[in-house]
Amino acid sequence: MNKRHWNTVILDGSIDAAEIRSMIDDSYVLVVKGLPKTKRPA
Repeated sequence: MNKRHWNTVILDGSIDAAEIRSMIDDSYVLVVKGLPKTKRPA
């Protein structure tokens, strides 16, 4: 896998849980945008 755009997050409590959820949501949106329209969730 190409890991050029990956970020490493250490879950030691130094980053607020809401910020981590936001990063996950942003990543999900980017992945879905890259899918063909027929494969995107409704």
